[in-house]
Amino acid sequence: MSIVAISETAGSLGIEIGRKLAESLGWEFADREIIAKASEQFGEDVMDLRHSVEEKPTLWERFSDSQQRYKAYIEAIMLEMAARDNVVLAGRSSTIVLRQIPHVVRVRTTAPEGTRAQRLEYQQGLTHEASFDYVRHSDRERAARVKFLYQIDVDDLLLYDLVLNTEHLTVETGAALIRETLRDERFQAIETGRKEVVDLSLAALARAALMAHPQVGARSLVVTCKNGHVSLRGGVRADEERTLAADVVGRIPGVVGVLNEIVVMHPTRTTVGL
Repeated sequence: MSIVAISETAGSLGIEIGRKLAESLGWEFADREIIAKASEQFGEDVMDLRHSVEEKPTLWERFSDSQQRYKAYIEAIMLEMAARDNVVLAGRSSTIVLRQIPHVVRVRTTAPEGTRAQRLEYQQGLTHEASFDYVRHSDRERAARVKFLYQIDVDDLLLYDLVLNTEHLTVETGAALIRETLRDERFQAIETGRKEVVDLSLAALARAALMAHPQVGARSLVVTCKNGHVSLRGGVRADEERTLAADVVGRIPGVVGVLNEIVVMHPTRTTVGL
């Protein structure tokens, strides 16, 4: 039982390789399905979520909390899927989100710019110039988004266990190379590793659920999980928020218990003497 996370550059066949790999192994595959599930579960617009993971943030977004909220929703869905094992996740910064999990094979697919542009020209019916513009724009936008959200250079090859230059590789060959990597015992899930993923998933789901709730000021809350027990720390403005936060988290399937260490930050009153 393992997990594969794929980071692709536009036109590098990463999605196609991921689908072929999942099909050959009988595993679940998710690409844009991640966004669809996040939209459905947390009630956000699909296009807003897609923009939040694929395009460079605007100046307004850099100073708003909406992008951190969207990030939490997408991470929660990815980790929930990863907790089920035997899944291939493509894009959406999955290689970064899942980097703490030892049995994840993190793959980067790329190819020379001209090769990628030619593929997109054929697939999407673009002009020669438009296909090059598309590739360059996509590379810039995705790199800027990852840098903004995670302070990581997506082109750093040390982030990945396997880098595939698909200039001369077929989809089938790319999938076969990943299958071969999966045979290494270092990428086989053990019981402690599976439990760790479940705890990461529950913490992410709790964090996202709190951010999605309109009556909980979740931005300053710290959420951790160990053996199904979720711990909440931080400060809120009222006793009702503290109680509600624990109730929201306690309703998440798989949560065994909630340790509520949230502190109510009552406003300080200043007495002025006459």
